[in-house]
Amino acid sequence: MMSVALLCVGKLKEKYWRDACAEYEKRLSAFCRFRIVEIPESRLPENPSAAQVASALEEEGRKLLAAAGGA
Repeated sequence: MMSVALLCVGKLKEKYWRDACAEYEKRLSAFCRFRIVEIPESRLPENPSAAQVASALEEEGRKLLAAAGGA
Protein backbone atom coordinates (compact mmCIF):
# COMPACT_ATOMS: atom_id res chain seq x y z
CA MET A 1 0.00 0.00 0.00
CA MET A 2 1.27 3.47 -0.85
CA SER A 3 2.27 5.82 1.97
CA VAL A 4 1.52 9.54 1.79
CA ALA A 5 2.94 12.07 4.25
CA LEU A 6 1.74 15.65 4.25
CA LEU A 7 4.50 17.87 5.69
CA CYS A 8 3.30 21.17 7.15
CA VAL A 9 5.03 24.09 8.80
CA GLY A 10 3.02 25.20 11.83
CA LYS A 11 0.02 23.69 13.56
CA LEU A 12 -3.61 23.77 12.54
CA LYS A 13 -5.18 25.86 15.27
CA GLU A 14 -8.78 26.18 14.13
CA LYS A 15 -11.07 23.26 14.92
CA TYR A 16 -12.71 23.30 11.49
CA TRP A 17 -9.32 22.79 9.79
CA ARG A 18 -8.47 19.91 12.12
CA ASP A 19 -11.89 18.37 11.44
CA ALA A 20 -11.40 18.73 7.67
CA CYS A 21 -7.98 17.03 7.86
CA ALA A 22 -9.44 14.19 9.91
CA GLU A 23 -12.19 13.73 7.31
CA TYR A 24 -9.73 13.57 4.41
CA GLU A 25 -7.49 11.22 6.38
CA LYS A 26 -10.48 8.94 6.91
CA ARG A 27 -11.38 9.04 3.19
CA LEU A 28 -7.81 8.38 2.06
CA SER A 29 -7.27 5.48 4.46
CA ALA A 30 -8.93 3.08 1.99
CA PHE A 31 -6.32 3.93 -0.66
CA CYS A 32 -3.09 4.69 1.19
CA ARG A 33 -1.41 5.11 4.55
CA PHE A 34 -1.79 8.82 5.21
CA ARG A 35 -0.14 10.87 7.92
CA ILE A 36 0.26 14.54 8.66
CA VAL A 37 3.62 15.73 10.00
CA GLU A 38 3.58 19.20 11.55
CA ILE A 39 6.92 21.00 11.85
CA PRO A 40 7.06 23.86 14.39
CA GLU A 41 7.41 27.33 12.89
CA SER A 42 10.59 29.30 13.44
CA ARG A 43 10.05 32.28 15.70
CA LEU A 44 10.86 35.72 14.34
CA PRO A 45 11.05 39.11 16.08
CA GLU A 46 8.45 41.83 15.45
CA ASN A 47 10.34 43.42 12.55
CA PRO A 48 12.72 40.76 11.22
CA SER A 49 15.58 41.59 8.88
CA ALA A 50 15.96 39.83 5.55
CA ALA A 51 18.80 37.75 7.03
CA GLN A 52 16.60 36.61 9.93
CA VAL A 53 13.82 35.60 7.54
CA ALA A 54 16.28 33.72 5.33
CA SER A 55 17.74 31.95 8.37
CA ALA A 56 14.27 30.94 9.60
CA LEU A 57 13.32 29.60 6.15
CA GLU A 58 16.58 27.65 5.97
CA GLU A 59 15.93 26.12 9.40
CA GLU A 60 12.35 25.16 8.45
CA GLY A 61 13.65 23.66 5.20
CA ARG A 62 16.15 21.50 7.08
CA LYS A 63 13.40 20.30 9.43
CA LEU A 64 11.13 19.44 6.48
CA LEU A 65 13.89 17.48 4.75
CA ALA A 66 14.65 15.61 7.96
CA ALA A 67 10.98 14.72 8.41
CA ALA A 68 10.80 13.55 4.78
CA GLY A 69 13.90 11.42 5.19
CA GLY A 70 15.98 13.49 2.76
CA ALA A 71 18.64 14.67 5.18
